[in-house]
Amino acid sequence: MKNILKLIFFTCAVSFFLFSCDTDSIVGNLKTEELFSLNYGNYEDEFHLYTSEPADYFSSLVMRDGFFYIADSASKKVNQFSSYGDLVSILYNPENNPIPSFVQLSDIEVANTGFPTEAATKRSTEYPFNKITGISTDARQYLYVVDYLPEGRYETDSESGQLLRQVVLRFSADGTFIDYIGQQGPGGIPFPTIKNIYTTNNNELITVCISTDKYIVYWFSEDGFLKYTIPFYFDQLPSLNAENSSENFASIGNIVPDYNQQKLYIKIDYSFMTYDASSQVQSGINYEKTVLYTFDLLTEQYEEPLVVPSYEETISSEYSKEVYNIPYDFLGITESGWYFFILANKEGYSVMMIAPNGEKIVKRNLKINDSDLIYYNISLSYNGIITGLLSDSQKTSVVWWRTDSIIENFFVE
Repeated sequence: MKNILKLIFFTCAVSFFLFSCDTDSIVGNLKTEELFSLNYGNYEDEFHLYTSEPADYFSSLVMRDGFFYIADSASKKVNQFSSYGDLVSILYNPENNPIPSFVQLSDIEVANTGFPTEAATKRSTEYPFNKITGISTDARQYLYVVDYLPEGRYETDSESGQLLRQVVLRFSADGTFIDYIGQQGPGGIPFPTIKNIYTTNNNELITVCISTDKYIVYWFSEDGFLKYTIPFYFDQLPSLNAENSSENFASIGNIVPDYNQQKLYIKIDYSFMTYDASSQVQSGINYEKTVLYTFDLLTEQYEEPLVVPSYEETISSEYSKEVYNIPYDFLGITESGWYFFILANKEGYSVMMIAPNGEKIVKRNLKINDSDLIYYNISLSYNGIITGLLSDSQKTSVVWWRTDSIIENFFVE
């Protein structure tokens, strides 16, 4: 097992790769397509939005190969749907959910006729979920579920004192529970707080965690065995200016793995101190720029970084106009290498798509009315489709925006 104990970041000034002028400055709106909706309730094809502890509520949506996987922490279940909204499978905690109706119907019909019916093609699996906070799936249709352990099985990190209480559960395509993944692999000690999990085209699992002083990335093989442990310490991130490094502040926005190569993409936002002109007393901290770093796990080297354009917000008054630069959030990367960034704005969301070589930038708006929503979750599929789980007072809708058709129109060498 290869273990990268500590990354030594370069602190000298880097020569950033700047985007060429071949950019798309036209901002259009993306069409929102509703695929299906779910009523609120406890049945297998319903969504349990409300919970007695709203702060603990989490729901997520991932899409792969035309199937939609929805994790609902309030009901402690994970559903798999077709793009038409047909239920394919359900993994659920029986203490919080009734036995699926199709299971009861199938048992009755098989007993009467001796043959399975359409209801028997659906799958159900019972599992005592505690608190689901993330899901992913791979090309084998294995399902990975981030869950909390029972409180009695929590552990404490000896160095940081942080509670270790999350693991990644693995289920096969037919819903069979395989094992759980911890820091060392199958059966390992629990993770620190898991921010997100990903799977590659090689069916490898990547767990991105955050600790008190660093981000930690755990990269596992197809069989679940640990290949890399990569820490990114907050106080050792690359500086924009070596001479005045103390004046710059660097913060990690997100870390995302590549689908095909053993590489990580790290988005870092930089800010700097500002001082009052007359007194020279520190007056605040201003955002300066965002840089996307690529780290190659095989060579343990950084590739040429990309400067990510910021979002410009213009505030006008009767006598003045101010332009503010705001960093985008890093939504993810596609299988073809396009980088996706997203930011809430007055229209809903601004989406910025950057080609692999940085020579093409495409911007679009997602029309979402936040005022009508109780909860929403947005994710990016490996083939470049943005999907959304939008919950209002009446129902939860599964929607998508076909950004894949946009990036396919641009030829990238």
